Amino acid sequence: MGSTATGSAASGGVAAGSASAGSSLACTELHGTRGVQLLSTTPDLVEAVEAVCIGAGVALRVTDDGAGARAASSDVVLVDAAWAGDVVPRGAVVVALTEHADAWDTAVRFGASAVVVLPHAAAWLADMISRSSDSELPRTTGRVYGVVGATGGVGASTVACWLAGHFAARGVDTALVDGDPLGAGLDLALGEETADGLRWPELNQFSGTVAADQLWAAMPRLDALRYLSWDRHASLAHTVPMATVIAALRGAAAVQVVDLCRSDLERQARWCDAVLVLASRTVRGILAAEHTVRRCAPVPVVSAVCGVNVADVDPPVVAEATGVPCVAAVAFDARVPQHLDDGTVLRRGRHTRHAKTVAQIARALEELS
Repeated sequence: MGSTATGSAASGGVAAGSASAGSSLACTELHGTRGVQLLSTTPDLVEAVEAVCIGAGVALRVTDDGAGARAASSDVVLVDAAWAGDVVPRGAVVVALTEHADAWDTAVRFGASAVVVLPHAAAWLADMISRSSDSELPRTTGRVYGVVGATGGVGASTVACWLAGHFAARGVDTALVDGDPLGAGLDLALGEETADGLRWPELNQFSGTVAADQLWAAMPRLDALRYLSWDRHASLAHTVPMATVIAALRGAAAVQVVDLCRSDLERQARWCDAVLVLASRTVRGILAAEHTVRRCAPVPVVSAVCGVNVADVDPPVVAEATGVPCVAAVAFDARVPQHLDDGTVLRRGRHTRHAKTVAQIARALEELS
């Protein structure tokens, strides 16, 4: 049973192609008639592959029976590692969300050309899809870096703002993305809460394909930095297509910095090419960081320590405890809370000691991805 997108334009011109009613599997139709076919009945895998295809600008057709595979004219056929069917074109690519025990057996059984584990190999898959497609949409080029605190109050939102500001100041097309519906909106930290422009709740009406260039143009801008923030009410937080939007933005933003939501970390980390975990310099902070790093798996992670050094915690201690590199120590700054309230946190991030630390973190994230 294959599902087909309607292709009707949504209001505002940012998205088009909502899935037909009653369809159990999403299907994204982009411009052109050739693209990718996925044989799968696993919703999480469908979502992960859809994100790659949206960013790569190719059409995705999802089917859960073998007949669709016989009829397909797609450039690329992807097969769920758990696929139970018996009809798969030779040369298909087997995909899985984790190291699936049966993935290689599935590949041998169907004569597959490769096995891809997502999200770790998302960039490789996007490149392979793009080279095989005639799509005229922008290719996936942008990187997505997540920032999350191991505990509350460690400064994750502040560091996310500074990191985005760092990339934007280098002339890189950068988007700061608010991933926490309950955080009252990152636009407050930027002093932009009354500025016109797109916010997350306004994207609730959209489904299917999001046009990256139109989305980019609709986003509010502070100097060279564009941002996408929640509002003060967490409106429609459970229905906004965040994963689809972030995947689409890869076609417009060279870098996205996402302030991740701790309560939704396992899902949101999969959107990212690399994640920064911030830990307070306390025993509790280090233990929480160890757990947070595990929650991000299999996405590459680096860590950093921040705040007052209560428990004599230095980067080597954190690296040993978490099993990932601790790339920086963010200095305690008693003035940051006031800058957050004043909406001038980006300006504080340009202070020499903070700017050097943020540059270290940026280099570490770039090396990971």
